Amino acid sequence: MIDLERKRELYRLQAELCQTLADPTRLELLELLSEGPRPVKALVRATGQRQAKISQHLAVMRQRGIVVAERMGTEMHYSLADPRILEACRITREMLVDRLRRQHALAEVAQGE
Repeated sequence: MIDLERKRELYRLQAELCQTLADPTRLELLELLSEGPRPVKALVRATGQRQAKISQHLAVMRQRGIVVAERMGTEMHYSLADPRILEACRITREMLVDRLRRQHALAEVAQGE
Protein backbone atom coordinates (compact mmCIF):
# COMPACT_ATOMS: atom_id res chain seq x y z
CA MET A 1 0.00 0.00 0.00
CA ILE A 2 2.80 2.40 0.86
CA ASP A 3 4.55 1.63 -2.44
CA LEU A 4 1.37 2.50 -4.35
CA GLU A 5 1.06 5.78 -2.44
CA ARG A 6 4.69 6.62 -3.21
CA LYS A 7 4.18 5.81 -6.89
CA ARG A 8 1.14 8.02 -7.05
CA GLU A 9 2.98 10.85 -5.37
CA LEU A 10 5.80 10.44 -7.87
CA TYR A 11 3.26 10.49 -10.74
CA ARG A 12 1.76 13.68 -9.32
CA LEU A 13 5.17 15.34 -9.08
CA GLN A 14 6.09 14.20 -12.58
CA ALA A 15 2.83 15.61 -13.95
CA GLU A 16 3.58 18.88 -12.15
CA LEU A 17 7.01 19.02 -13.79
CA CYS A 18 5.53 18.30 -17.22
CA GLN A 19 2.88 20.96 -16.66
CA THR A 20 5.61 23.45 -15.82
CA LEU A 21 7.38 22.66 -19.08
CA ALA A 22 4.16 22.88 -21.12
CA ASP A 23 4.81 26.47 -22.15
CA PRO A 24 6.72 27.60 -25.26
CA THR A 25 8.38 30.51 -23.47
CA ARG A 26 9.69 28.25 -20.73
CA LEU A 27 11.08 25.83 -23.30
CA GLU A 28 12.81 28.73 -25.03
CA LEU A 29 14.28 29.87 -21.71
CA LEU A 30 15.62 26.38 -21.06
CA GLU A 31 17.29 26.35 -24.46
CA LEU A 32 18.87 29.73 -23.77
CA LEU A 33 20.07 28.55 -20.36
CA SER A 34 21.62 25.46 -21.96
CA GLU A 35 24.42 27.81 -23.04
CA GLY A 36 25.14 28.66 -19.41
CA PRO A 37 23.98 31.06 -16.70
CA ARG A 38 22.40 34.27 -17.92
CA PRO A 39 21.10 37.45 -16.33
CA VAL A 40 17.40 38.19 -16.66
CA LYS A 41 18.04 41.15 -18.96
CA ALA A 42 19.90 38.88 -21.43
CA LEU A 43 16.97 36.45 -21.42
CA VAL A 44 14.55 39.33 -21.99
CA ARG A 45 16.64 40.59 -24.89
CA ALA A 46 16.99 37.11 -26.44
CA THR A 47 13.27 36.34 -26.25
CA GLY A 48 11.99 39.81 -27.09
CA GLN A 49 9.41 39.49 -24.33
CA ARG A 50 8.62 41.80 -21.43
CA GLN A 51 10.77 41.48 -18.33
CA ALA A 52 7.73 40.93 -16.11
CA LYS A 53 6.67 37.92 -18.20
CA ILE A 54 10.17 36.40 -18.24
CA SER A 55 10.55 36.95 -14.50
CA GLN A 56 7.23 35.18 -13.87
CA HIS A 57 8.27 32.18 -15.93
CA LEU A 58 11.64 32.01 -14.20
CA ALA A 59 9.96 32.22 -10.78
CA VAL A 60 7.70 29.26 -11.59
CA MET A 61 10.62 27.21 -12.86
CA ARG A 62 12.67 28.13 -9.79
CA GLN A 63 9.84 27.05 -7.47
CA ARG A 64 9.68 23.70 -9.27
CA GLY A 65 13.44 23.21 -9.03
CA ILE A 66 14.14 23.47 -12.76
CA VAL A 67 16.34 26.56 -12.56
CA VAL A 68 18.39 28.20 -9.82
CA ALA A 69 18.95 31.89 -9.27
CA GLU A 70 22.04 33.66 -8.03
CA ARG A 71 22.38 37.34 -7.32
CA MET A 72 25.47 38.88 -8.90
CA GLY A 73 25.69 42.50 -7.87
CA THR A 74 22.36 44.03 -8.78
CA GLU A 75 21.40 41.33 -11.29
CA MET A 76 19.80 37.94 -10.93
CA HIS A 77 21.47 35.23 -12.99
CA TYR A 78 19.66 32.00 -13.77
CA SER A 79 21.03 28.58 -14.62
CA LEU A 80 19.70 25.07 -15.01
CA ALA A 81 19.34 23.16 -11.75
CA ASP A 82 19.92 19.88 -13.59
CA PRO A 83 21.01 19.79 -17.24
CA ARG A 84 19.25 16.44 -17.71
CA ILE A 85 16.07 18.44 -18.28
CA LEU A 86 17.50 19.30 -21.70
CA GLU A 87 17.65 15.61 -22.57
CA ALA A 88 13.97 15.22 -21.68
CA CYS A 89 13.13 18.20 -23.89
CA ARG A 90 15.25 16.82 -26.73
CA ILE A 91 13.49 13.45 -26.59
CA THR A 92 10.01 14.97 -26.66
CA ARG A 93 11.02 17.27 -29.52
CA GLU A 94 12.37 14.28 -31.51
CA MET A 95 9.11 12.41 -30.90
CA LEU A 96 7.17 15.42 -32.18
CA VAL A 97 9.36 15.78 -35.29
CA ASP A 98 8.94 12.07 -36.05
CA ARG A 99 5.17 12.37 -35.75
CA LEU A 100 5.13 15.42 -38.02
CA ARG A 101 7.23 13.58 -40.62
CA ARG A 102 4.81 10.65 -40.59
CA GLN A 103 1.85 13.01 -40.99
CA HIS A 104 3.60 14.82 -43.84
CA ALA A 105 4.36 11.53 -45.60
CA LEU A 106 0.74 10.46 -45.20
CA ALA A 107 -0.47 13.78 -46.61
CA GLU A 108 1.79 13.35 -49.64
CA VAL A 109 0.40 9.87 -50.25
CA ALA A 110 -3.16 11.19 -49.95
CA GLN A 111 -2.44 13.98 -52.45
CA GLY A 112 -1.08 11.46 -54.94
CA GLU A 113 -4.33 9.48 -55.00
